[in-house]
Parts: sequence; C-alpha cells; structure tokens
Amino acid sequence: MNSGITWRHKAAERISDEIAWHLSNPDNLAYSKNSDPLARASLASGFPGISLIYTARLHKGDKKDGATAHWYLKQAAESLKLRSRLLVGLHYDACGLGYALSMAQAVGGGYVGALTQLDAEVTMGAEALCQQVESISLGPMARFDVLDGLAGIARYLLLRDPHGHVLERVLTCLSRMLTPADYFGCKVPGFWSTTPPNWLPQMNSDVRENGHLNLGLAHGIAGPLAVLSTAFLQKIAVPGQDVAIAGLVEILHRFQGIDEYGIFWPNYVSLEEFTTPSMPRSRSRVSWCYGAPGVSRALQLAGKALDRDDWLQTAQSSVSALCAVPSDEWLADHWSFCHGLSGIMHILRYFIEGQEADQVSKLVDSIAERIIEVFSEGLPTGFEVGMMDLSPGKDPAGLLEGVAGLGLALQSYAEQEDSIPWDTAFLMQ
Repeated sequence: MNSGITWRHKAAERISDEIAWHLSNPDNLAYSKNSDPLARASLASGFPGISLIYTARLHKGDKKDGATAHWYLKQAAESLKLRSRLLVGLHYDACGLGYALSMAQAVGGGYVGALTQLDAEVTMGAEALCQQVESISLGPMARFDVLDGLAGIARYLLLRDPHGHVLERVLTCLSRMLTPADYFGCKVPGFWSTTPPNWLPQMNSDVRENGHLNLGLAHGIAGPLAVLSTAFLQKIAVPGQDVAIAGLVEILHRFQGIDEYGIFWPNYVSLEEFTTPSMPRSRSRVSWCYGAPGVSRALQLAGKALDRDDWLQTAQSSVSALCAVPSDEWLADHWSFCHGLSGIMHILRYFIEGQEADQVSKLVDSIAERIIEVFSEGLPTGFEVGMMDLSPGKDPAGLLEGVAGLGLALQSYAEQEDSIPWDTAFLMQ
C-alpha cells in the first residue's frame, strides 16, 4: 500500500472532520417521517452508527469526541426503552447498539452493564432464529443476511463471545443451510429466498412467484461465506464449516458471468436461471451490497481461510475486471457505503496488495477524487436520521446509506488504516 500522503488524503480528512463537526451538534440533525425508535436505535440508520465516527476519532486525543460518542450511545439506549421487543439483526436494535458499545468499550472501557443486557437479548434472538431455520427449510433472505439475519449476528458474536455455544450454534446453522430442499420440483440450497429481493414493479414474475438465490454480500450467500471464512481465519470452526465455505464458493463459481471486462456476479438467480445455469446474465451494480467488490472480498476471505490460491485469483480477477469497467457503468451514483462510492473505495483497499496493486491503487484514488469533488463546496444543508421518507434536499445521517459511513471510509482512506475495526459491521474482516 502506498504510504505517501497526498492532497487527496488531506482533502478526505478535511471532509471527514467536517462531517464529525456537523454531526456533533444535535441541532444539525433532522428526523425523517419514519423516525421512530427503530430508526434512531439502529446501527444502519440511527445513533449507534453515528457514534462510530467519534469512537474512531478518539486516537486523535480530542476529549469532545468521546463525549459525543457517549451522547449518541445514550440516546440510542433511551430510544430502546420505548420498544417492547428488540430486533436482533446486526444493523438494527440489540446487535446494533451492542456493536457500537463494544467498539467504544475497546477504546475507552465502560458499558459493561449495558453490554451484558444486550448480549442476553442477542443470545435469545439468535437461538430463536436458529430454531426457526432448523425447523423450516426455506424462508426469506432476512433469516441469514448481514442486516437482519444469522450472518450479521454471527459477526457480532465473533466480537462479543467468540468461543460461546451460541456462536457455535449459529455457525452450525449457517453451515447446514447448504443442505438441498425440495422447491417446486427442484432441489435448491437452504439459502434460497422464497420472496423476491424487493417488490418493485419491474421485478420479473418468476422471482415474484418463486423467489430467488441472492448472491450479494448484504442479503445473499456472500454474507454467510464472509463470516464463516472470518471465523475460520480466527480458528473458530464447527464440523462442516469448511465444507460449507467450499460449497458457497462453488455456487458463486457456478453463477459467475464473464463479459468483455471479465468476471462478475449478478445480483440474484431466478428459479429458471438456477435450473438453466447457461442462461446469459448481465453485469449488475458495483457496490458493497451487490456484485463486486463486495462478493470479491467474501471470496478473498474464503481463499485465505482454506488456503485456496484459485479462489484468491478469482477474487483478484473480478477486481481487475471492475477496474476495466467505465465508472459511468457502475450504477453507483451516490457517495454512501452500502451501494455507493465510499463503499467501493474502502473495499478495494483490501486488494491493493494484489497482482494489480498499481491499477487498484489508482482506482481507489480516482474514487476518492470523485467523492472529494462532490463536497468541494461544502457539506449538504442537512442530514436526517432514518433511511426512508427523507425530506427533499436531505441525505441520511447514518452508517449504511448515510454520511456516518462516508466519514468513516474517508478517515480510513486519509489515515491509510482503520483506528477501530468499524468495517466488521460490513463483514470486511
């Protein structure tokens, strides 16, 4: 990795500082129409995700950052008191606040009582979700994905209780989800989603009626692949985990496409496509949530976990192909982490040590320039807590789709390292 500090790094740091300054004043926050306690308490869109900016800045020595992080964490905890039942998924209530508290605790201590309570909630939720998956062979993708399901919960447990029996059960459950199930006369893996990835009008009838196999990192099989591989790299494994990793990689290989630029992955596979693997596919969005580089990072983790050079080469080749795709074909027109430029920039930094280091490094810098240009005249007028029903002219404040995720990605780029492992929330490590 190039260790030289350039104008880009300085500009990225300046924008990250501006974001931190702006969000440090509660009066600068607005609230979208759906800003109920869920929106405020979730890691994805609420206070816990915003707190990570300030936890990540504590190494700079400004005590105000610690106070601001604590304020956001306290507000999130207060919001949870209004809810009768907590959502357990990593990017929502219990795991979300617990995740942010664990990051703060690792840097400055404290929060023992709150984390004990949240860990108990996560334990109950994880056990209940495992029981559901074990008793019902197929269901929606939210059962196992990063945001709502077992993949994200497993990553939380790797942080909080890596040798506990609950993580063991979750990893076992994820590993067994490859077991084929009967579905409309076909044998599909347990990761098959019986619902479509969304209910937009343009969704084709096959996917609406028969569901799909999601290949993305946020909602698809790349998420379980990433967390199973990360656990394996930490020498935490259950029987069959290595077989599951290999099986998930095999599915990605089976449905990868090749165009004039190289390897890619579609967002999902319909039942017709699943039974006819030779059907042509088109390149999808370039992002964390779907396609490369998100899937590429999951495959890279798998290659490192099981010492498979061929998997590592496939991951690197997909990134090389991405480098060749004109950026106006990326379908990434925003700066967010989930499906925008900051996520692409951050993930690609994991590939700078590869064979095409110079090529990837130049692309990372060019993405940084694009983001810097967006904010060349300063930040937008305001940021809202929540992800839906935003006011005209407002952008999200949160981690997943908002300015909190952008600020963290820019700080990591500027400092050329992560002060805290905040991107574990995205299964990057």
